[in-house]
Amino acid sequence: LSEMIRALIHRYQKMLEMKEYQFVFASEDSYIVKGDEVKLNQVLYNLINNAIHYCGEDKKIIIRQTEVNGNVRIEIQDHGQGIAKEELPYVWDRYYKTKQHHVRAHVGTGLGLSIVKSILELHHAHYGVESTIGEGTTFWLELPIEKA
Repeated sequence: LSEMIRALIHRYQKMLEMKEYQFVFASEDSYIVKGDEVKLNQVLYNLINNAIHYCGEDKKIIIRQTEVNGNVRIEIQDHGQGIAKEELPYVWDRYYKTKQHHVRAHVGTGLGLSIVKSILELHHAHYGVESTIGEGTTFWLELPIEKA
């Protein structure tokens, strides 16, 4: 999983250099999970892409990987406008777009987080989102760690 995250960050390397985005990847260790590599890659790609689109003026995306009760927890955090508390339960719905106006125009189908939710549920993962208006948003997921 750690290698997958590093590879995804590497895919954004040109943007990092040209548009001054900053990725911070903090990991306690390297973790192995059982799951569909392509689908889990799609989950991480969608969450990182979301963070890029809504990251705020600092253009900083923080990815944390920690161990919590036998699970690996991945958090993807931005410092954008945030999402209102009453809207958080709906961000996983198909075609849902928040009522707020974002700093940057974002064109999308509205399916990304719905797809993320479906894939995570197929993997029996725990997942969620935390957000504070004016401070940013953190999407997180937890998967059981596989013993080597």
